[in-house]
Amino acid sequence: MIKLLCSDIDNTLLKKDGGAGDSVLKRLKTKGILPMLATGRSIADVFAIFRESRENTVVASLDGGLVLIGDSVLVDRPVDGNIVRAFFDGFVRTGPMGCAAIFYTAADCYVTDESAEKMMRAQNSMQGRVKRISDPRDIPSPVYKISVYSETEKDFDYLFADWENYMNCVYRKDHWCEFVSAGTDKGTALSLVMEKFMINRDEVIAFGDGENDFTMLETAGCSYAVEGSPAHREEKADFVTKDAVRTIEELLLK
Repeated sequence: MIKLLCSDIDNTLLKKDGGAGDSVLKRLKTKGILPMLATGRSIADVFAIFRESRENTVVASLDGGLVLIGDSVLVDRPVDGNIVRAFFDGFVRTGPMGCAAIFYTAADCYVTDESAEKMMRAQNSMQGRVKRISDPRDIPSPVYKISVYSETEKDFDYLFADWENYMNCVYRKDHWCEFVSAGTDKGTALSLVMEKFMINRDEVIAFGDGENDFTMLETAGCSYAVEGSPAHREEKADFVTKDAVRTIEELLLK
């Protein structure tokens, strides 16, 4: 019997043209299934999308760095402030040319140069919550994720040589590389939620598509990868689905 459903958001629970959103989460709750959203997005972004079901849904935001249900914090794992400052001084200021860094807090993102600012504003995902900084000490809240954009992906080899022992890389693709605190990822967040609510592995089903979903899919007792996604191509899930929402409805909501 499934007691917990954990799903990625973008291209999984929500497609590019929108999706079921709140309605699926509310229907799961009526079936006695705890819904959990695991995403790289900030908590503010998730609450903006899922306004109606936020009180009864576990949200693992920023790749597991900050996990809440309603206003109650279940997991709080920011990147150590000393590491943030050292990263800024050791990579942002002296790293390869053509790289830009973005620092995510629970609600906002802070960028280091004009190119990063333009990229974030063009994406329009942060809804005006993009701020320019010249020093990490200007960031008023804990940093949960650091994203690096590089014009040359070989620059990431330089990045890993210095920082892979201090932070966990949850994503590396298409000129982007993303770090969270050491020991943090979606799978760890899922495990902690299972422990909190005393839910066994065989009572958990998960859906995902990307590299940052791999640990989550492997943690769940049953898992589905979106067809054509990295999670599908690397065989990280038990099953494959073309439509996560339809599969959820067929398996759990009839």
